[in-house]
Amino acid sequence: MHRLVLWLLIGFLLSGCGRLATPVTELRPQAEATPSPQRVVSTYTPRPSSTPRPATPMATPTPTVTPTPILYTVQAGDTLLKIAIQFDRSTEVIQEANGIADPRFLQIGQELIIPPPDADPELPPTPTPTPPPLLVNAINFQETRQGTLWFLGEVSNPGAEALTEVVVEASLFDGSGILLAREAAFTQLDVIPPNEAAPFAILFDTPPGDFAQYQVVAVSGVPISDQTRYYFDLEANDLQGAPEGASTYRLSGQLHNVGPDDAEAIRLVAVAYDEDNRVLAQRQAELAVSVIKAGAITPFEIDLIITHGIVDHYNVLVQGLRTQ
Repeated sequence: MHRLVLWLLIGFLLSGCGRLATPVTELRPQAEATPSPQRVVSTYTPRPSSTPRPATPMATPTPTVTPTPILYTVQAGDTLLKIAIQFDRSTEVIQEANGIADPRFLQIGQELIIPPPDADPELPPTPTPTPPPLLVNAINFQETRQGTLWFLGEVSNPGAEALTEVVVEASLFDGSGILLAREAAFTQLDVIPPNEAAPFAILFDTPPGDFAQYQVVAVSGVPISDQTRYYFDLEANDLQGAPEGASTYRLSGQLHNVGPDDAEAIRLVAVAYDEDNRVLAQRQAELAVSVIKAGAITPFEIDLIITHGIVDHYNVLVQGLRTQ
């Protein structure tokens, strides 16, 4: 009975299913897949590199810097030579930069352009012709009431060539030979003809209170060019000289152009000497005319200031330029 029931149960199960039941899963529409962001992790392996070095900049145009010239205002007592020495320039460079025809006619308050030094200091200097020997004589010292000191004298040219641009330098020393002061100046005439002389006057604005020695020498001179406008056919005639007051000596006369050409830029210089032939004073005349025609005559008058000494004799020198 029990066995029958068991077999009936097994038969029922087999007839009702016929196969093993497989669970049926309900199919639902699937949502469209959205890719989720992925995190990318990169691994950097450094490569070997060379040691860093400063970058070399590319060449770029660099503006040329031009040195700024100096402007100098002419002071009382200045000469072109004194200014040139002060700024370590040549007189020729300053004269050319400012268009100065005659370096002796500087005006107080005049502005001068002092050119910058040569951009290439390694260039050799222009050689200066060596002039024949020049003699300095008729030396004298004259103190002024203002406390300045004039070193006076004249330069003689014993050579066969006329010389121009003659510069005289005077130095003052103490008893031990120590330099106390030094100044320089051009001669009062542009040209010293052969076997003739030209006066000079060197001013010490602040001279030493006492000096025991001095030295004076003509430091430069250039033979005159063959192509020159200098004119020497000028004569001072009918000279007369006499004291005027305690410290003035007046010279007068006639300036005569004895040559064939008209003359301009005339320089007439009077020089007074004592009995020992030392220069007591010198001065350039201010003429009433700027041009003197060939054969013409014009008067002149000069007052010389004599601080010390008595005038024994005098001389008048004159030269000019041919008119262009």
